[in-house]
Amino acid sequence: MSEEYTKAQIVGVYEAKENPIMPYYIVLLKGETWDKEVLPISIGGFEAVSINDALEGYIPQRPMTHDLIVNILNELDVEVEKITIDALINNIYTATIVLKEIRNGKLIRHHIDARPSDSIAIALRTKAPIYVSESLRKYAVDKDDLILPE
Repeated sequence: MSEEYTKAQIVGVYEAKENPIMPYYIVLLKGETWDKEVLPISIGGFEAVSINDALEGYIPQRPMTHDLIVNILNELDVEVEKITIDALINNIYTATIVLKEIRNGKLIRHHIDARPSDSIAIALRTKAPIYVSESLRKYAVDKDDLILPE
């Protein structure tokens, strides 16, 4: 990685209470090199459930979308090497899923543009590491300043 990235952990997924008509959710990421700072990323309801299910180890009776993607990758013998949360452009976070495979004895990497929420849901299911660009640290907030449900 030419740009500086830090490994990150998921702090949790929370419902934002600001809009009762159209609720949305945030996932909080904490960089390993950060103090109390967390990066809040707004995500949709489906993705919030998917990430939360993966965090809790819940396995549905039938595969949901992110499970299906992981099943396809496994069937094709393609591994999720890592995911990166790369930038904030026009108030939209960007992410990359880095896939790797061995084809004809040669290592091949694929960089797939993706939403952070989908990337995180897939990373959790594959145990792939999550990295956040250090350039996004300026958008992080002190976790102690947040009012989070217990």
